Amino acid sequence: MAGRSDDAIARARMVGLGVWSSPSSAPDAAVRRLVAMQAQEHRYARWSVGQRSASSASEVDAAFDAGAILRTHVLRPTWHFAAADDLRWLLALTGPILDRRNARRHEELGLDARTRRRATDVIADAVTAGPLTRRELAEALERRRIATDGQRIAHLLFHAELHAAVCSGPMRGNVHTYAAFDARVPPGIAHEGVGALAELARRWFTTRGPATLRDFAWWSGLPIADARAGLATAAEESGLRSFERDDRTYWFGDVAKRVRGPRVDLVQCYDETIISYTQSRDVLQTADVAFPVPRSIDGFVHVVLCDGRLLGHWRVARSRHGDAVETRISRTLDDREEAALAAALARYEEFART
Repeated sequence: MAGRSDDAIARARMVGLGVWSSPSSAPDAAVRRLVAMQAQEHRYARWSVGQRSASSASEVDAAFDAGAILRTHVLRPTWHFAAADDLRWLLALTGPILDRRNARRHEELGLDARTRRRATDVIADAVTAGPLTRRELAEALERRRIATDGQRIAHLLFHAELHAAVCSGPMRGNVHTYAAFDARVPPGIAHEGVGALAELARRWFTTRGPATLRDFAWWSGLPIADARAGLATAAEESGLRSFERDDRTYWFGDVAKRVRGPRVDLVQCYDETIISYTQSRDVLQTADVAFPVPRSIDGFVHVVLCDGRLLGHWRVARSRHGDAVETRISRTLDDREEAALAAALARYEEFART
């Protein structure tokens, strides 16, 4: 990699992450390439898929409803999109880790092992007839005298996801459903043990690099020893390279092609350009905008990037006249940057209306 400045690292990431480089492809291909994509806010997570696959909102929705893209708890204990044929080995790798991390909360909620097993059996049985909403599954549990008040229902469903009983079903209007795992998830490739760690590391560093071991451990939720083992095997088998900068070791795969700037992008606040990193997230910072992204009450929580680095924030303002994208930019733009911002707005607006 020729350049090792923050600018060079940020540009390489934008190419590797597929924001700048992906050809038109199916939405599930974009997700598969990144292994998993954080999907906290479904409305905006769809945009992260769309901008990497040149897909419209309706095309992403169709892929999701068909089960080509699934949304479930995997990796860190939060929602992620994953391609259907990756989900089994990802859950086998990270599910037991997440289960152990939930132990204290299970105890606080009175969810002992027997209750969790019973609830998972009830949930699995309920969805055999077809996808059900969270409320419908709570009712099924209550009928079997399993209390679902407070956060109990969320953790019972979480447990059922980690144990491959359910995953996302098609949307029912604006409401998510849960479907039987085996009905939505094909057998897939069986990565196991160190092979699974290496596969995860290879695909992560070739799409997120240059990045550090600590970044990878944060993103994956793996213990640092497991993350290190995966990286070591992937580096040996796949030819990952590294360089040292600011007391950090950055790992990466193929050298990213150069992209002529300025290039402006609207990314949602949980996009992989941001959430993939912890130790080296500061590469995104500029003199004008720094992390953390402000959680302001006025909704400017999403991020505007210029050449892969922070330029400002954006939000969608809703009114009876329709939705409009509003931006808050940190500095005066020159003519080329103004044109690049207009192009970024046009890309999002085209996605949202189709």
